[in-house]
Amino acid sequence: MTVETSLVVQALPFAILVLDASPEFVILHGSDEYLAATMTSRADVIGRPLFEAFPASSSDADGPDRLCASLHEVLRTRRLHTMDLQRYDVPDRKGDGFIVKYWLPTNLPVLDADGQVVAIIHRVYDMTALVGGDNALPPGDPSEHVKRSFDDLKRVIEVVKEGERRRTAAEARATEAGERLDLAVQAGELGTFYCPMPMDKIYWNDTCKEHFFLPLDAEVDFDLFYARIHPDDRAHTQAAVEASVRDKQMYDVEYRVVAPDGRERWLRAKGRTYFDAHGAPTRFDGITLDISRQKQVEAELSRSNRQKDDFLAMLAHELRNPLAPISAAADLLAIAPPDPARIARMSEVLSRQARHMSGMLDDLLDVSRVTRGMVELDRVVVDCKHVVAAALEQVTPLIEQRGHRVHTHITHEGTLVLGDEKRLVQVLANLLGNAARYTPVSGRIEVALTVAGNNVVVSVADNGVGLDRELVPRIFELFVQAARTPDRAQGGLGLGLALVRSMVELHGGRVAAASPGEGQGATFTAWLPRHQAAPQDAAPVGGHRFDAAQPLKIVVVDDNVDAAWTLATCLRAIGHDVVEINSPKAALALAPEHAPDVFLLDIGMPEMDGRELARRLRAQPHTASARLIAVTGYANPEEADTPFDRYLVKPVDFPALARMLEQPA
Repeated sequence: MTVETSLVVQALPFAILVLDASPEFVILHGSDEYLAATMTSRADVIGRPLFEAFPASSSDADGPDRLCASLHEVLRTRRLHTMDLQRYDVPDRKGDGFIVKYWLPTNLPVLDADGQVVAIIHRVYDMTALVGGDNALPPGDPSEHVKRSFDDLKRVIEVVKEGERRRTAAEARATEAGERLDLAVQAGELGTFYCPMPMDKIYWNDTCKEHFFLPLDAEVDFDLFYARIHPDDRAHTQAAVEASVRDKQMYDVEYRVVAPDGRERWLRAKGRTYFDAHGAPTRFDGITLDISRQKQVEAELSRSNRQKDDFLAMLAHELRNPLAPISAAADLLAIAPPDPARIARMSEVLSRQARHMSGMLDDLLDVSRVTRGMVELDRVVVDCKHVVAAALEQVTPLIEQRGHRVHTHITHEGTLVLGDEKRLVQVLANLLGNAARYTPVSGRIEVALTVAGNNVVVSVADNGVGLDRELVPRIFELFVQAARTPDRAQGGLGLGLALVRSMVELHGGRVAAASPGEGQGATFTAWLPRHQAAPQDAAPVGGHRFDAAQPLKIVVVDDNVDAAWTLATCLRAIGHDVVEINSPKAALALAPEHAPDVFLLDIGMPEMDGRELARRLRAQPHTASARLIAVTGYANPEEADTPFDRYLVKPVDFPALARMLEQPA
């Protein structure tokens, strides 16, 4: 019953008890009139079984047995039961024994919404004065007195029903509020915890157990709670719990939870301690919320800000580098006397540094255009073999300057893509330039062009400084750059790889980086969707077609290492199998199984000139049938009795050489 019903029953002007529906018929409430009629106090009867509070006095008083039967009849029939006059003596609370009493009882069931008995109203009329005969009857007709009593009982029933209706409505509101709270907890993926004092066992909902990587049937106490918290977070979490209990502070703390298999998640816990009227803690309740994603975003934002700050500092440094000589040149021109040689030198300095700054600004503008989606591709069918050749040609000066050796592995399959030729060359040149800059002098660079399923795959590998493992997944992000040496000898803004990824993705492809670790080199790979058009649809770099229809085995012999490498690399790029040799004697020592289809021989070599080498090659059985092509700096190389099949004048016209190799021997 609600508090309102209890007060109503207590104040009713007639004798009434409210019993529960259990077999013991526990007394729930009683009116003041009933307590006066039975000469008892509320403490004597409330909360006690009816027949324990009012035991049978003797065999003459048969009221208890008859009353018990009536109450069971009410439970069985769920209907009102009116009893005849009965003797039911009450204990003498002031002395020993019992006081003789006669009653006229009526028992009324209180039903719930399902029609089940939830309580019994026990209404009695004290008839002792009438039966005893020692006292005068109350004024009026006794039958009228009984009728009036029943009318009073009906009013009581209405009062009780009203109280029950209020209780039911309050329970419905509480149930609805609880359902809304459950929905909010589930929608917010909130864990809930409840800990009665003393702080030992903790009761968690299923979500809270999931937060702590626990099975749903796990029993939880504070030892397990603290054991699952990361060691670095355990102390401040325990301090927050103790402060909530000791100092009545709100509990609000963030900590990491660690699973037995090493998984981690961040949680935020909020709660409070509840206290009784005397200030003693009674329970510790609260919620948990998984904030792992929030922590990840915070870390990414922090890292992004650091990268941006590092980039801005680097940009300032890189812009100051060319500004320093420009400023010095301007000062020198202002204070020094006119000198044509000095002016020419200063002009070279200003021009070179201006080009350097222009290149950096171009990179910045490219990044800006890409990030704002303002780059438009001029898509045509492009053969990636030509892209490799053009990119190698573009980066050759830097590669030669640093003394690197480049090895190419070019597939004979079709490598057509639908893309912007200029941008694709920019992508590969960027990768090659990075490999050249970040590989120590005299390093090794490998360029591979292959076909994998529906993709054309180009990769650039080096044996240079490598990448830290943690940097590999982020190396293509804007503002990310590997650590540099203090002298910052390589320069640049570190925007190249961000542009590489953006350009490749604009072509519908993807990029990846791999490295065993710092100092162990790196490999950068780009996948581009393969175009299935006929080979004649391809637009070669520079407007010429010179891919090899029939790959040949070619040996390039030149004592100039750079010249041999450049020519060999271009030939490999169009599909030929090429070997570079820098000594005539090494060319003569080739084993028969390595004999080529074509020799490209430099004329002016020490030890032995190209003509003599050609004659000796003609004299060897395994090289006699090879085509011999002279590469010479003489304007009129043709001569009688020549050992050569054809002549080419330096610098070599590569399209002409490609067409020459396609002609029959």
